[in-house]
Amino acid sequence: MDIYGVGSLAEIVGNEESMRRLTLFASDIENGTKRTPLLVYGPSGIGKTAAVHLLAEEKGWNVVELNAGDYRDKETIEQRLISAATSRTLFGKKNLVLLDEIDELASRFDKGASGAISQLISTAKNPVIFIANDMWDQKISFLRGKVDPVEFKRVDPVAISKLLYRICDRFSVKVSKESVELISSRSNGDVRSAINDLYAIMGSEAEATDVIGLRDRKIDVFNLLDKIFFANTLAAPLRSIAGSDLDNDMLIKWLDENIPKRYVAQGDMRVAFDSLASATMFSTRAMRAQYYTYWRYMNVMMSSGVALAKSRYPDTMQRYAFPKVIRSLSTSKGTRRSDMEIARKLQIMFHASASRIVKNEMRMLARMIKAQMKDGDPEEINDQMMRLYRLEKDEVKAIVERYG
Repeated sequence: MDIYGVGSLAEIVGNEESMRRLTLFASDIENGTKRTPLLVYGPSGIGKTAAVHLLAEEKGWNVVELNAGDYRDKETIEQRLISAATSRTLFGKKNLVLLDEIDELASRFDKGASGAISQLISTAKNPVIFIANDMWDQKISFLRGKVDPVEFKRVDPVAISKLLYRICDRFSVKVSKESVELISSRSNGDVRSAINDLYAIMGSEAEATDVIGLRDRKIDVFNLLDKIFFANTLAAPLRSIAGSDLDNDMLIKWLDENIPKRYVAQGDMRVAFDSLASATMFSTRAMRAQYYTYWRYMNVMMSSGVALAKSRYPDTMQRYAFPKVIRSLSTSKGTRRSDMEIARKLQIMFHASASRIVKNEMRMLARMIKAQMKDGDPEEINDQMMRLYRLEKDEVKAIVERYG
C-alpha cells in the first residue's frame, strides 16, 4: 500500500510518540490484552487516518469503518459496528472498528447514537479507534473517560520536506528544492495539503509560486464553486480545492447538483459530468485499495476537469443549489428507520439481514400483497399478514405504498 508516498507505519513523518502508542496498542491487542479504545485526535491533514489504516494493514486486521460519507444513526452503528466489534472475519482476522471524524459529523448522530457507541465500547472484543479533530468538542463529551486519547500534532516542515522528496523519487519527478522548501514552510504542518500542493506543481514548475500559498482553510462552499466554475486555467481550480476543508465526497455532490445550473450547453455538461464521474471512480479506488495516490487524479478531474469543460462562461444569474442527495437523507430518515423495523419482523421468514430484505425482498412482498388485495378481502389479507409475518395493518399499507 502507498498512502501519500508512505508504505509503512515507520515511514509516517512526525508524531513519533503517538506512533509508538499506536504500535503498543496493536501489540497489546495481538497479545490478548484488553485495551481501552483509542481516540486519535489532532488537526486535519496530519496523517491520523493514514496511520490507523497502515496499522491495520501491518497487523492483518480488517477495517470496518464509518467515515464522512456514512450516516451515523443508532441502527447503522448497531448493524455495522457492534457486530464487527464482537466477531472475526470468515478467515479468522480481527476487525478494527474505526469511526472517523466523529466530532465533525456528530450533528448527524440521531438521539440513540451515543448510547449505541457506549454499548460498542463496553461489548467490543476487537480493537476500536475513534478519530477526531478536537477531543474537547462538547458533541463527543460522552466519550470522555471511555477512551485513551492519542494526540497528533502538526508536522515539522523539515519532516514534510523529506516526505515530499520521497514522493518525487517514487514518481521519478523533478521538483526544485526551492519549491519543496516553500511548500513545506507554508503548509502550516498539514501533510495532506503539502502533498496536494506538490501534485499541483508537478509538470508546471513555472507556476509553483502561484499554486503555493498560506491557506484559508474555511473557504465558503459557494466561493469554492465559483473558483472552479469560473476558472479558465489548469492550476487555479487545483489551488481552490487545496485551500478548502470541504470533504472530497461532499464537493463531488455539490458539483453534481450545480453543473446543470452553471453550464448551459449540452456538450459542456456532458464533458463536466464525465470528468466528475472519473473523479468519483478514482475516489472509490483510493478507498477500496487504500492507495491514496489516486487522489491526485481525483483532484484534477473534479476541479480542472470540470472547470475546463465549458465552451463559454457560466450563467451568473443561477443560484447554487444544496445537493438533493444530502437533503433526502435527512428527510427520509424516519421512512428508512420504519422500513428497517418492518424488515426485522420479516427476518424470521426470509432468513436474511434487514437491509437485504429492504433492498431485495420488500418489493416482491408488496407486489404479492397487492395482487391478493385485488381479488380478495383486504381485511382478511391484513389478518393473514399478521399471522404470517406479525405485521400490523399500517405496516402492510406502508409496504404497498412504498414498494408496490
